[in-house]
Amino acid sequence: MATNQMSTAEAVLDFRVPAKPHLARVVREGVAEFATARGVGGEDLGHFMIALGEALANAIEHGGADRPIEVEVRIDAERIVATITDGGAGFSADLPPEPKLPDLAAERGRGLPIMRRCSDIFAIKSEAGQGTAVVVGRYLKRSRHAAVGTSVLGLA
Repeated sequence: MATNQMSTAEAVLDFRVPAKPHLARVVREGVAEFATARGVGGEDLGHFMIALGEALANAIEHGGADRPIEVEVRIDAERIVATITDGGAGFSADLPPEPKLPDLAAERGRGLPIMRRCSDIFAIKSEAGQGTAVVVGRYLKRSRHAAVGTSVLGLA
């Protein structure tokens, strides 16, 4: 179930979905629509959606199918931030400050480095048996078109 709370300073969107791969697209589309409606686009949205997609894929794969995944997205004038929380087994969050991409032939291991590189804001909190929360976000480079009375396309 999704909720949408909006104030003048911040917009919030919450998703709670089963850990099913086919629902990742639904979440990504909902978040993209929510962000676009608030003037987030271009590089800001593109990089944010890549990081969100990686975090969501990890939560679906490692979070355990018996508990829902929670996705909270917050947008204000300066940033867009998502917190993706699963109820899985958790892991040691003692990660190097800059996770390295694996060898080109490796089948796995790209998610965390991609999330880090696509995000200005990145954090992981994980405890064994308690699940994992991943925070990804971007400081927005775009201007607030609505604040100057123009549309997203720049037309008056």
